[in-house]
Amino acid sequence: MALSACNVVSNPSFETGVLAPWRASAVNVATISNGTTAYSGDYYLNLQTAYGNSANSISQGIRHLKPHTEYKFSVQAQVVPSAVEFCGVFVSLGGRNATINIAAVDISNDGVWTEVTGSHIPKSENEILSIFASCDSEDSSNTGNVLFDDISLIADGCAYGLA
Repeated sequence: MALSACNVVSNPSFETGVLAPWRASAVNVATISNGTTAYSGDYYLNLQTAYGNSANSISQGIRHLKPHTEYKFSVQAQVVPSAVEFCGVFVSLGGRNATINIAAVDISNDGVWTEVTGSHIPKSENEILSIFASCDSEDSSNTGNVLFDDISLIADGCAYGLA
């Protein structure tokens, strides 16, 4: 499925087969993969979480936002079954001086896609969208993997979701 033309996120489904223009918080933690695991299309992002139940993230600068206009956010997320009990997905938007958490959810490691949603009213035309994942395990030497696909950020008044 194609994402809405109203979506301000670049490479929202990773169908280019590369991470850009997304940036990962650490080297070699974000991998673009393809196959039937994808929520839609052929590609998805596989984000490895950090040791010690800590988060890794991807981020992207979003330009030409309409300040004081509500934007709806959505992403499909899946925790790869492993030794972790569950993973948390957290989403923030903002600038250098202030970020606002717009979504947070805990997802079990059952391998099922879960929609994570939120909303945000930007204060400026340019903000940074960040998506974090951390997994909880009794053994802090375990890492988890969270898959992401179909990321959207759509202004109120535009058709929300998939076109």
